[in-house]
Amino acid sequence: MKFVIDNNKFIVFLNKKFDLDDKLKLEKYFKDLFYNLKNKYNMEVNGYYNINVYADKYYGTIIEMENEDLEYYTYFNQIDMEINVFKSSFYYKVDYSFLDQDILNKCFCYKYDDQIYLKIKDSIDKITLSKLLEISNVSYGEEAEMIAKYGKKVKI
Repeated sequence: MKFVIDNNKFIVFLNKKFDLDDKLKLEKYFKDLFYNLKNKYNMEVNGYYNINVYADKYYGTIIEMENEDLEYYTYFNQIDMEINVFKSSFYYKVDYSFLDQDILNKCFCYKYDDQIYLKIKDSIDKITLSKLLEISNVSYGEEAEMIAKYGKKVKI
């Protein structure tokens, strides 16, 4: 798990898959996650959160949690949330000089905005996925949609 804070947004990178169709389990998971953030990172976690869950069948899940500044929830020290689930493909932005053939054999290559992106095409073992994650930055959500729509498939 990797945790990033960007302005008013928490981003959690999970190399883990879980049931995204059961809203009650998902809500319980987020309550546990908020509890852990509060205890482990000593963060003030309350209010209303817009939560976007991005899921890829090879990587796992990326969660974006954005706190809406609504005074009611802060005043009563409550947490409420809206959860949106997006199932899509993730792309991996890589530097051309770090590519190795083992990774290339398991990915499609795209060029978008003068950058090279890889998209996993078949099941990938954990070691190869770890190598890929080490040399890349994960693109998801709107950025991944732009790559899928306007990226040009290339052969390296």
